Amino acid sequence: MNTHALGMCSMLGAALCFSATSTLIRLAPTIDPFKTTLFRFAIGMALLGTAAMCRRIRLEFASSSLLFSRGFIGGLAVFIFFWSINAIGLGKGTLLSYSYPVFAAVWGAVLLGERVSFRAWVLIALAFCGFVLTSVGRGDALGGLGLNECIALAGSMLSGLAVVIVRKLRATESSYSIFFSQCVIGFWLTIIPANLTPVAIGIDGGFILLAIGITAAIGQLLMTYSYKALPVSQGSIIVLVTPVTNILIGMTVFGESIAPVTGLGMLLILVACTLIGLQK
Repeated sequence: MNTHALGMCSMLGAALCFSATSTLIRLAPTIDPFKTTLFRFAIGMALLGTAAMCRRIRLEFASSSLLFSRGFIGGLAVFIFFWSINAIGLGKGTLLSYSYPVFAAVWGAVLLGERVSFRAWVLIALAFCGFVLTSVGRGDALGGLGLNECIALAGSMLSGLAVVIVRKLRATESSYSIFFSQCVIGFWLTIIPANLTPVAIGIDGGFILLAIGITAAIGQLLMTYSYKALPVSQGSIIVLVTPVTNILIGMTVFGESIAPVTGLGMLLILVACTLIGLQK
């Protein structure tokens, strides 16, 4: 298998791991998102720290301020994503959270001065139409603005900003250092609120939390590897396997229903994100 094919398989594996992570969160709605986020970061930090001690990877940090910003913003985005899965459903929550390529294009233009073509702006406008339909859809008609959906979109905006910061960091930092910094900052962000609300997790809940952390870490590492062999455009398209898979799982396993108006909005978002990802 050549390098490109291996990169494609790794990215597909990452997308499926992220789908497994979000499905596990949906299986444990009684465990608050602070705890699931804490375990996600703690296990990722443990795996990378162990690999560094065994000299399998090197962790070096040059841009401390940018690394902190990426960790803080990315940590908040992960928490909102985990929260949205139980708040608005597995399918819709994942799709809104995975619309970050739209916001990454906007942040790149604003903060990095990246050129955005007219076609890209049209696609961004199409995605925002999808956001509106997804957020206000109630039954077969339009209803009031969905607060939970707006919070999920705020998390997606933070994810897009984190992606732009990663672009800056890649000039001086390795992917492992960037991921490790997110785990460290995210761990400190959630360790106190995760212990404020007592919850009887039990053995089953403990295994679910462990599986959440492991699948998320494996997915992140597979994604890190795949971007060495794939252009970002191809990678961002394959990652959309996660929301598509989760929409199907949400409907078949958890009985989540999608109203026609909401379904149209979700379709517009998927199309816009796919076409934005295909652009060079």
